[in-house]
Amino acid sequence: MISDIFFLDYIIFLSFVMLVWLAGRGLLAWSGRLGTEYHDELEHFIRVQEPIEENKWLMLWSIAIPLICVGVAYGLNGMKYQLIFSVVVASVFLVQFSLTDFIWQIIFDKQLALFAILGLSRLFFLGDGLLDGLMAGAVGFAAFFLLAVITRGGFGGGDVKLIGAMGLWLGSELLLTTIVWGIIIGGIVALLLIITKKRSRREFFPYGPYFALTGMVLFLLTVH
Repeated sequence: MISDIFFLDYIIFLSFVMLVWLAGRGLLAWSGRLGTEYHDELEHFIRVQEPIEENKWLMLWSIAIPLICVGVAYGLNGMKYQLIFSVVVASVFLVQFSLTDFIWQIIFDKQLALFAILGLSRLFFLGDGLLDGLMAGAVGFAAFFLLAVITRGGFGGGDVKLIGAMGLWLGSELLLTTIVWGIIIGGIVALLLIITKKRSRREFFPYGPYFALTGMVLFLLTVH
């Protein structure tokens, strides 16, 4: 009986691994199509070989990081199917947002919208933290919209919408921690790029990856 349970867990874990592989490949291919669609509006922060959906390194990042997250989630919490599924969804999207922001300085609205819908659906399904998640998303969006106006582009529209969507996944406390650490880490990296003259003060700097990756780590370590 016990061996049957372990075998079932093993099969389900492999199913999650397959889900990460399919989702990572699918999101990268979707990003490639969106990149082609909005090609004339994009700016390159890091140049990579295109088409990106055929880039082996980007494919590796899209799949490997979420797989590590799944492994950590399993190690911390055991085979909790709902929890691991949430980790899969959050990690594949947040990694993808980081990649597109690093490559083109953009986080695509269509992908953000789907991420937000999935986050809202998760809150309804759990039946817990709905109000806090909605408040975190709304307040985070409004606060960053004001910051974007005050700093005159210091934060882009993608950052504003990313924070709003992440609020639905993280809740108010984790979102605030994500914002603080994201700004600190992103600011340090931006300063280093300016000091090494690889970026000027007037050039736009993508903060999205630092919010996304920080939020992913916090979600992974606290989700239950």
